[in-house]
Amino acid sequence: MDSGIKLVLPSDPRYLSVVRGAVERFAALLEFGEEDCRWITLAVHEALTNVMRHAYHDRHDQPIEIFLRERDGGFEVLMVDHGQGVRPEQLSGRALEDVKPGGLGTHMIREIMDEMDYAPLEGRNELRLWKKRADKKAGE
Repeated sequence: MDSGIKLVLPSDPRYLSVVRGAVERFAALLEFGEEDCRWITLAVHEALTNVMRHAYHDRHDQPIEIFLRERDGGFEVLMVDHGQGVRPEQLSGRALEDVKPGGLGTHMIREIMDEMDYAPLEGRNELRLWKKRADKKAGE
C-alpha cells in the first residue's frame, strides 16, 4: 500500500479527538493490534499537542498538516507545521528523576515509536514518527 491520507487542521486542541480517531483507525487498517493502535494514537496526540503548545504558542489558528501512510511494514506519521522550531538536540523531555506533571511527552513518543526524526527546515518543521508492525504469530 503506497497510499495514505492527509489531514490539514488548525492548531486548535478541539481537533485532537478527530486526529486521534483517524490515527487509531488507520493503524487498525494497517493491521496493528488494538493495544498498538492505542499506543500509536497516544504518541501522535503528544506530538501534536507539543506542536500546538510550543511551535504555535497556543495560537489556535495556525496550520498543521499530518500525513499517515504505510512504510516499510509499519505506520509512518509526518507532521508539518510553520511555527517556531527548535534545534533537534533541544527536542528532549525533562529529566525523568524530576518528578512533576508535564514534560514527559517526548520520552513517551520515543518509547512508543520505533523512529522519531525532527527537522527544522526553511519555513517549516517536520516531525516524522514510524512504528514497525509486529510480526503475526502462526495461526493469528
